Amino acid sequence: MIIKRLLLGLILLGGSAMSMADPSKWVLVTDRDDIQVYRQDDDSSRLKTFRGVGVVPVADFNAIGALMDDYEAVASFMHMVSEIRDLHRASPYQRDVYVTTRLPWPVKDRDAPLRVTFYQEPDSYNLVMPFSLNPPVFPEQSDYVRMPQMEGYYRFEPLSPGEVKVTIEVILDPGGAVPAWLANIILRDIPYFSLRRLRRVVNLPRFQGISHGYYQTPESWQKPQEKQSQEVANASAASPAPSAPR
Repeated sequence: MIIKRLLLGLILLGGSAMSMADPSKWVLVTDRDDIQVYRQDDDSSRLKTFRGVGVVPVADFNAIGALMDDYEAVASFMHMVSEIRDLHRASPYQRDVYVTTRLPWPVKDRDAPLRVTFYQEPDSYNLVMPFSLNPPVFPEQSDYVRMPQMEGYYRFEPLSPGEVKVTIEVILDPGGAVPAWLANIILRDIPYFSLRRLRRVVNLPRFQGISHGYYQTPESWQKPQEKQSQEVANASAASPAPSAPR
């Protein structure tokens, strides 16, 4: 019951972040290399919203979790991100991180402390990682402009075995003075180049064959040995252990 309540809470938290962008106002910015980038912003508002969608070849579904647990690797594929620092990890389902950016000169780099959560949709096997600004966990730094708003999500949707549809959506207020040309680069380039690099990074050997146990692999993706192991685990969970002899 506790697990079900936790899952419901995470879904509601993720849903609140994902429902903020009005789906009727998305504008296609670019469509190349099977990656679509959309933007949604109001010229009179500081809020900028972008979404990148692309199909990523993934040899091992467990590699997604192994990659997203490696903050150095995540920073390597996220365009214009210089560092992701682990501040606190309560569990695989909730963690606090500190993110810094690398922006073109002469614009000052930005930073943002984030609360990141995780859940898997039980019917679709989609993996969802919502994130939102969490200022109390890390003080403002003189070398960076603190972003007053940043939230969004990663969604990994398994398709046929070996393919995952990945969506990255971010709503942000970059804070401070940002030239229009830089805002356009942020909206166009971050999702595009991030998804391009993700295609390479997620299939690196060090992320393969890692069983972390906090989400399920779709049955169609499982190898015969994995299916047998899952059946044994399910049977063990359903059958109570024998009582100790007296």
